[in-house]
Amino acid sequence: MLSQNMLIEGDNLPVLQDLSRTIRGQIQCIYIDPPYNTGANTRANQQSAGYTDRFESGAWLSQMKVRLKAMHELLGEEGSLFVQLDDNEVDYMKIALDEIFGRENFVNRIVVHVRAPSSFSTVNKGLFKSSEYLLWYAKDKKRFKHFSMRVPRKPDPAYRLWLENPEDSPEDWRICTLNEAHPNADLNRIRVQHANQVCRLAPISESKAGKATVEAKARSKAQPDKVLVVTREQHAPQYLLRGNQLIFYNKQVQELDGQLCATAPLTNIWTDISWEGIAKEGGVVYKTGKKPERLLRRCLDLCTEEGDWVLDAFLGSGSTAAAAHKMGRRWIGIEAGKASLLAKARLEGVCAGEDPSGISKITRWKGGGHFGFYQWDDGLRSVE
Repeated sequence: MLSQNMLIEGDNLPVLQDLSRTIRGQIQCIYIDPPYNTGANTRANQQSAGYTDRFESGAWLSQMKVRLKAMHELLGEEGSLFVQLDDNEVDYMKIALDEIFGRENFVNRIVVHVRAPSSFSTVNKGLFKSSEYLLWYAKDKKRFKHFSMRVPRKPDPAYRLWLENPEDSPEDWRICTLNEAHPNADLNRIRVQHANQVCRLAPISESKAGKATVEAKARSKAQPDKVLVVTREQHAPQYLLRGNQLIFYNKQVQELDGQLCATAPLTNIWTDISWEGIAKEGGVVYKTGKKPERLLRRCLDLCTEEGDWVLDAFLGSGSTAAAAHKMGRRWIGIEAGKASLLAKARLEGVCAGEDPSGISKITRWKGGGHFGFYQWDDGLRSVE
C-alpha cells in the first residue's frame, strides 16, 4: 500500500514491473512523455540531462510495449493513461495501445499546439510542425473517472438581447436589445458581468422538442409580446418568446482561475496553453522536451481528484510531479541518472514553497508536503 510520494532513480522497466506487483490497480492517472524517437542523439541540449533519442522503430516500440503492459497493471479500474508524442511514432503507439488497453478504451487523440514558426525556423520539406499529440486511454471506458471542462473564449455576439426586469415574473418580462439598453457601452463586458440578463432566441425543433414545448411554441407565436414558461420534471424550465426558445448567457459564463469569463467546452484541440518561457520553469533548465505545468494540470483535471495517485515513468525535469503536488494529488516519478537529481531539486523547492512558477499562482501554492527519494538496485532502496 502506498504511503508517501516517491521519486525513484533508475531504469523505469524493472521499477514499473516491481510496482505492478506491489501496488497493482492503485494509480488513477499515468502521464508519460517518452523519447519521441526523433533520430537525434540527444533530445535535450542541457549537459546534465541529455539522452539518446535514436532507435530503430521496431526496437523503440518493443521497449515501449513492455513498459505499457506494466502501466496497464498499475492503473485502477477508473484510471486513465496519457501518452504524449509527435508525428514520428504516434500512429504506431496508437496501434500498440489498442492492443494493450483495448481499442474500445480509446478516449481521445488530443492535438496540442506546442510551437510557432519564426524567421529562424529550420526549413524542411512539407509544412512546419507545430503540433504534438496526446493519446488518452481509459483502463475501462465504461467505468473511468472523467470530468467535463470549459475554457475561456471571446463573448458570443449572438447574445444580443437584454432582460430589463429579471426580478419580475417571466410573464411580465421586458426584452430589448443590448444596444438599446446600453448604448455606447462595452457589450462584451456586459455579456460577461450581467450574463443572467443577456439572452438570445433559438429556434425550436418540433421533431425533437417535447410535446409541452411544441404546444407552447404555437401559443407563443399567438402572443408574441409575452414570455411563456414550460416547466419540466428534473430539468430547468424553458422560456419561450415569439415562438422561439429564450436562452440566457449565464450558462456560458464561469469563473476560471479566479477570472469571470465567457467559456466554451474543452475540445480535443488545445491551442491555449503557452509554451513560451517554460525552459526555466520550476528552476530546472530544460531547453527542449520540457512540458508546461499547465498542460499537466489540464490532464489531471480531466480524470483525477485531490488525493488520487499519479504516475510519470519518464519524469524528466519533474513537471508532472510538481503539478500533481501543487494540485493535492499524490505521485510517483521515475527517472534515470542525472535528470532524477534535477527533478529532486525542483520538487524540494516545490515542497519548501520556493517555486513561484508554473501553476503555483493558479493553485495558490505556498509549499508543504514531502516525498521520499529512492534508488533502484534489484529493489527499491531509500536514499534519504
